Amino acid sequence: MPKIFSQEDRNVLYEKMISVGLELLERKRYKYISVEEVALEVGVEKGTFYNFFPSKEVFFYQIMQRIKEKNREPLRSLPPHASVSEISECLFLRYTQMKTIYEYFTSDEIKQIVRKLPEGDVEKDSEQFAKELFGRIQGCKGDPKVVVSMFHILAIASADKNVKAEAEYQTAMKQYCKALAEYIVNGGQQ
Repeated sequence: MPKIFSQEDRNVLYEKMISVGLELLERKRYKYISVEEVALEVGVEKGTFYNFFPSKEVFFYQIMQRIKEKNREPLRSLPPHASVSEISECLFLRYTQMKTIYEYFTSDEIKQIVRKLPEGDVEKDSEQFAKELFGRIQGCKGDPKVVVSMFHILAIASADKNVKAEAEYQTAMKQYCKALAEYIVNGGQQ
């Protein structure tokens, strides 16, 4: 007979599964992590895992969302009249000090995960976040869709930090972040 969990137990177990998933991603690639391994590390049966997540892809999608939300916190804390330099510095810290989903998953793995989600589960959350950012920072003139594309470029570039020399990487990221901040504030107009 399946174990019945209280809502509090469910919340604790859900958080533990997400935490274990993140820990496993620190040690190995997504494609080498099985549902069985997650369940074993959490201390539950495989069937219990599926009571929380209908598939491995939905589980890792939730982890990707968690990573994104954590990385968005500094931008959400910007003041309403943030300057180009404040936005640029915030972006620089975000993309050089925090891990993005591209450091845990390849682009192909992200596509595979999203493709296997039940229809309707994939929100355009990056675009919604860009619109939220534009609503918080007064005077923004850029296009949120362009900002989303620039966010993706920065995230992919941040995943390559070990490829370039540290000084070269830092300089390039500062330039990318400044360009994005200027676009957010000026909308491509000088």
